[in-house]
Amino acid sequence: MKSIDEFCELIDSAWTEVLNLGSVAVMPDYFVDRFVRVHSIEELTDAIIRKSSEGGGGSIRGVKQSETKGGNAVNTAYALGKFGAYVHLLAIADSLPALSLANVFQPFSNVKLEIAKGSAGYTVAFEFLKEKRHVNVMVSETGDLEKFDGSAISEGYWQSISRCKIDCVLNWSSNQYGTELCERVFGFGRKHDSITFLDPADPLELEHKLPYLRKRVFDEGLLDILSLNENEVSIFSRAFLNTKLPSSFDNYDLEIAVKKISEMTGGTVDLHTKGISMSCTSGECTKIDCYKVEQRTITGAGDVWDAAEIIGYLANWPPEVRLHFANAAAGLYVSRETVEPPSMPEIIQFVRKMSEKDEL
Repeated sequence: MKSIDEFCELIDSAWTEVLNLGSVAVMPDYFVDRFVRVHSIEELTDAIIRKSSEGGGGSIRGVKQSETKGGNAVNTAYALGKFGAYVHLLAIADSLPALSLANVFQPFSNVKLEIAKGSAGYTVAFEFLKEKRHVNVMVSETGDLEKFDGSAISEGYWQSISRCKIDCVLNWSSNQYGTELCERVFGFGRKHDSITFLDPADPLELEHKLPYLRKRVFDEGLLDILSLNENEVSIFSRAFLNTKLPSSFDNYDLEIAVKKISEMTGGTVDLHTKGISMSCTSGECTKIDCYKVEQRTITGAGDVWDAAEIIGYLANWPPEVRLHFANAAAGLYVSRETVEPPSMPEIIQFVRKMSEKDEL
């Protein structure tokens, strides 16, 4: 790994030149997110049961809540916009959610938003402590995302994709036709020498469709980068390798699984966890420890990590630099009370601060 000064200079150089590094296409999910923060889920369920039994309902007051834009594609595009990258975002929305989304991206001259007509998704994210661990459980309605196969993509957006250096499809797991979308977009990207990037999100409910994804996308050589967390690695291992991670798996178990998944996809698999990140290509793995921070925000950390990874691919950084930058971006994000991704200068400041703390 480069010295901290060299690393920060590299980030600073990428920040000033990021618009010249190439553009990124990101699609297609948009959710209206409501965060509900409670001390414990048991307290909330007890209050709900008590209210329902006392006259048929009523208000449970004093519960911290906030509402914001959400969805893997929207969050990743927003973080990329904060980093200064040029982004072409395609999101599904109509009526008030569409107006809200346009308002969110209005300040970004480097983000071009295209709306595909349809119902946006809605998510209620419950955040609480469980056995001293921060947990978030999301209750979602996927809207028209679940049937978005890419046939409704406009000619104008296809032209935008043709000029992009990286094409990203996110949240395959909420889309019954996610494989068809990947096949269309990544096949088109192959014709224009684009890097193809997939973060499937939690595929448990569509695990039965993973073999079809493998046949139509992986086996056809359409994917360059697959971004996963440890839960997704476990599901992919079970679906593709017929193996299960041990119940108390460690980093060695993860590395073996990620290597095998990388060999199966024929591309790079990038792993992000709370403790370590990893990038494996052709059996070779790079591992970088994550920053130890006090976690205040949970939801959206993976999207910030993905966005930082994409910057690394745009800048053609080696894996150790790319992972270090992604870890720093995600570490700073989760240490904040707000769900606002950091800017590049803030990441540089964070890296220097954490480096100084380690030296004390």
